[in-house]
Amino acid sequence: MKRLSLIFLSLALPFSIMVGCEQSGSEKVDLKTRIDSLQNKLNSSYIPGTGAIMNTIVQPHHLKLWFAGQHKNWALAEYERQELMGGFEKIQKYHKDKPEATAVAMIFPAMDAVEKAIRDKDAAAFKNNFVVLTNTCNTCHKALKYEFNVIKVPTTNSFGNQSF
Repeated sequence: MKRLSLIFLSLALPFSIMVGCEQSGSEKVDLKTRIDSLQNKLNSSYIPGTGAIMNTIVQPHHLKLWFAGQHKNWALAEYERQELMGGFEKIQKYHKDKPEATAVAMIFPAMDAVEKAIRDKDAAAFKNNFVVLTNTCNTCHKALKYEFNVIKVPTTNSFGNQSF
């Protein structure tokens, strides 16, 4: 939603300025009011917090990635890895000024190793690298003073309506 708003604004603003050069005084005021209104909408658009991203994107896809890998459903595992990566990228994109945006980069080597295991269809490497990934999550939590939030390798599938 925010990306769409940014694209619209980046296209509309230059066009509006060009058109505004040909407008009368009252039309310019109306145009400025419309631009200000769009800017206000953009400024007040919803951006999920890091906790919301972790709980709604990262945690469920961490779990689904594990079960896809355990069932050697490599296509699904790669999809879930990409979704998980998307959560980390959203933290970097939307929370640039927070320590979480910097710290999340520590997860990328573990994610790369999981990606290689999936690409190689190597169940043993997947399991080992998933454990490293999970431990890295906890290392990141500790670095950010969220050590109370301990992630573990899933033992129960809470997505009973999905075939892995």
